[in-house]
Amino acid sequence: MGDFSMRGLSSAIRHIPPRHYPWYLLAIWVFFYLASLGLAPLFDYDETIYAQTAADMMHLGEWIVPTANGQQFFEKPPFTYYMMDLCFSLFGENAFAARLPSALFTLLTALLLFRFGRAIHSAQFGMAAALVYLSMFEVGLLGHAAILDGVLNFFIAASLLYYFRWLHSDQQRHALMAATMMGLAVSIKGPVGAVVPLLVIGVERMLAGEFVALLRRIPWGRALLLFLITATPWYVMIWLRNGSEFLYEFIMVHNIGRALHPMQGHGGAWHYYLVVFALSVLPWLAWMPALLRAWQRRADALLPQLIRLVLIWVALVIVLFSFAQTKLPHYISCIYPGVALGIAALWWMKPPVLLNSFTWLSRATVGLLLPVALLLLCLPLLYGSLKTWVHHPRAVAVLAQDVTPGWPIALAGALLLAALILLWRQHRQPRLHHFIALGLLLQSCLLVPVGIFAGQLAQGPQSRIAEVIRTLPPTLPIYSYSLNFPSISFRSGRAYRAINHTEAAQLLAHAARPYAVVLRSESRAQLPWLAARQPVVDQGGFLFYVVQP
Repeated sequence: MGDFSMRGLSSAIRHIPPRHYPWYLLAIWVFFYLASLGLAPLFDYDETIYAQTAADMMHLGEWIVPTANGQQFFEKPPFTYYMMDLCFSLFGENAFAARLPSALFTLLTALLLFRFGRAIHSAQFGMAAALVYLSMFEVGLLGHAAILDGVLNFFIAASLLYYFRWLHSDQQRHALMAATMMGLAVSIKGPVGAVVPLLVIGVERMLAGEFVALLRRIPWGRALLLFLITATPWYVMIWLRNGSEFLYEFIMVHNIGRALHPMQGHGGAWHYYLVVFALSVLPWLAWMPALLRAWQRRADALLPQLIRLVLIWVALVIVLFSFAQTKLPHYISCIYPGVALGIAALWWMKPPVLLNSFTWLSRATVGLLLPVALLLLCLPLLYGSLKTWVHHPRAVAVLAQDVTPGWPIALAGALLLAALILLWRQHRQPRLHHFIALGLLLQSCLLVPVGIFAGQLAQGPQSRIAEVIRTLPPTLPIYSYSLNFPSISFRSGRAYRAINHTEAAQLLAHAARPYAVVLRSESRAQLPWLAARQPVVDQGGFLFYVVQP
């Protein structure tokens, strides 16, 4: 079975010595991740607020209290900002450097899966899991995003995989590593780094009827010590500096508050994460029914037990974040290392439910992705008519810019369509590497030409405003009226003061001139003293004025 599975993985690597597999993963990562990392601009809000916070900390030499645009920013711990600052010092303050930590930890997660698979089964199994992981759509998206989740997911996955190894080897060093990884996850993004793995471990042992036995086996003293050493240093330091102010904003607002109330308009219905999951695991969605049915296999073998852990991991995370009122697609992204392991285990086990559905897997995958390929292929021709379907004022203003999808998007659609035709015409059973190659191609088609086009549309006005700000005297005050777009500050290297309507009426109408102000087009009526003035920038629904005496 192992040899058959290896042939199904890829004839291209069948003769590569297993010791060279990490280099093979590195080459794939360089080509599909690193090479395209900085092609699209940083997007507001999350990418640019994290990049701006990292830049502020570096410029101010403040390594304990994060600040963004001159304001304290207690939302997340600073360790990912430290990594961004190191990349900024090496490569400059740009999109490539800001996203590099996420890309590096995506590679590290793939290597983690490889090492885990090699330890519990074989190098070929680990290689399969790593490649499946790298080929998932949201994994590629997060590997190209300057946010914290790509880093966090490594440590959550590591804590659960070390737990699994401890469970089946009884070596306490694995339990201690699980505790250490959990502590590091808390240091990256807060309590979620411990809540998720502890919940998964607890429920998994309860269902196995061995929860009490687990509690007795844990080396509590050393595990708690390692967890506290890795999790708490920054929290202690910032509490000593800011006390109750930090505790309230970090715990009550950004953790408990996000669970109880939709923040910044990021809400969603009960099925929000079911839709997110279906899109994120592409091109592997058609494999999910077989993975779910594998739950019925009650064998004591290692791979069925791994699938059991994976299914609990996925279900609990989706349910947990479905109850939370603030919803964003990347909140459940820690499950994708588990999904990759589950698919690899399913392939190696070859249960009847999978053997009987090879043709269905390929045909269903083609059916799911065919509309995507056709839309990309036809988008340059249809774009003009698509704009007439949009009626929201902000969307109309964005699409009115002189930016159109070009031939690279159509070429991406043609390549994806050709790959789908080849998969459809597979008369023999489809092999694992067919889906891996399709996933990597899908990532490239969407993240490169579509990402560049989306960046030009969504970030064009902010980039233009930042260009103008860089030409202004450094002492000129800059105000932002009723909006917060950190990309303007990050790209211009200048902080702005965000003000609301009351502050504008009191400040701007009588402020010492000259000064500059950025606002949305629909807000111009709320600042009547600007009516007779000509904006320096009027693009994509944004206005930028330099108010002279």
